[in-house]
Amino acid sequence: MRRSAISGFAKKAREFLGEEGVLQEEVDLLVYEQDGTLALRGKADVVVFPRTVQEMAKVVELAYNYGIPIIGRGSGTSLSGGGVPVTGGVIVSTARMNKILEIDLENEVAVVQAGVINDWINAYLARMGYQYAIDLGFQYMADPGSQRVSTIGGNIAHNSGGVKCFKYGVTVNQLRGLTIVLPTGEVRRIGGKEFEQAGYDLIGLITGSEGTLALVAEAIVRIVPTYESSVTILAKFADLPTAGRAVSAVIASGAMPVAMELMDKLAVEAVESGPYAAGLPKDAEAVLLIQVEGSLPGAKEEASKVAEVLRRSGASGVEIVEDPARAAKIWAARKQAFGAMGFVGPNYVVEDGTIPRKKLAEALMLARAAGAKRGLRVANVFHAGDGNLHPLILYDERKPGEREKAIEAGEEILEACVELGGTITGEHGVGYMKKKLLPKMYRREEIELMKAIKAVFDPKGLMNPGKIFP
Repeated sequence: MRRSAISGFAKKAREFLGEEGVLQEEVDLLVYEQDGTLALRGKADVVVFPRTVQEMAKVVELAYNYGIPIIGRGSGTSLSGGGVPVTGGVIVSTARMNKILEIDLENEVAVVQAGVINDWINAYLARMGYQYAIDLGFQYMADPGSQRVSTIGGNIAHNSGGVKCFKYGVTVNQLRGLTIVLPTGEVRRIGGKEFEQAGYDLIGLITGSEGTLALVAEAIVRIVPTYESSVTILAKFADLPTAGRAVSAVIASGAMPVAMELMDKLAVEAVESGPYAAGLPKDAEAVLLIQVEGSLPGAKEEASKVAEVLRRSGASGVEIVEDPARAAKIWAARKQAFGAMGFVGPNYVVEDGTIPRKKLAEALMLARAAGAKRGLRVANVFHAGDGNLHPLILYDERKPGEREKAIEAGEEILEACVELGGTITGEHGVGYMKKKLLPKMYRREEIELMKAIKAVFDPKGLMNPGKIFP
């Protein structure tokens, strides 16, 4: 029955997408077995490439009528298994929905298709003196910045944050409107260019729902003027707890940095071993990178205040980086930290949890301990400003059992985040890999409420099945 349904779906999809818009050969499907998680595989039955809202609606309606699971996919950089077709089905790729449709400076918004790469918006806006303020900090593979590979649709699905989220917020804070395709193929437009919307926050409901309620086809995103100047502060610390406390001290001082990023000794070692080496201090147990912005005099004054707070908080060295080229190199090094892990270990599991900032020092030590008791090293790279941890647990897949130990260590770290008053995810989503941890955060009644909301949108349970819920 399933094979017959897939065959019928693919034949009809080719009628309006063309031969090049439908992939069904075994060798083509191999490419879509994994996302950025790497530890999980699943085989799709077919992959389709709509180019417009209308084409997306048609393929979703077609899949719905055949009873085939529907999995949305952008660049495939999800780190929780969100884009893996664990139950088979049709992958609806947004790779060809990649147009910037409108820039409206009067309303300070951009209208984009879901497959637009995050960084394309900023490249387009630069000449106008504007920016899309989500600056994703994760670097995957060899590309310098997930900003250059992740799509707007994927950012919305996982409510991604990034380097600048301390000041500007996460993806949901940048959204004014969405065009979504419901499981039936019905197109709905929610929100708009206006700042406020009446009624329930449907944009907030869709954002972070990981493709389990609907597919995002287009988005209206907030854009803001680019500041005249920015200044980077580089601080080093003799131990992680002191670095953690320094983060809290900077925030308590009333400063409002654009970004606050922390890297521990192992993360610095990895970066400084490769082509993105930026002269970060390898003798430090932790390095804190902070960026402030404003007018040239204002940014310099803010940087001086932040530097003084860091010195009083125990930093063993503080540098205000005057050279813009050096500052750019330092931030490129931070963003390359994930990809650089290959210089210190053959494999790693990356986790994503959030904790209250005042618990940073404790969380960092717990993360190290979780790896150490299994004989594994843990590197810490994270958005210190909002307490979003990204522990990288190093292992060697050639050694039997090490992969499982790394996953166990990651789960222990996430459980510790919850016990410290945080969450099991900050921006990577629950997906498949973390769904068994959901009861650590929510009571059964709360999970049932979430399931009931999904059932309203998706009564057949076809949208990204097998994700989020244990």
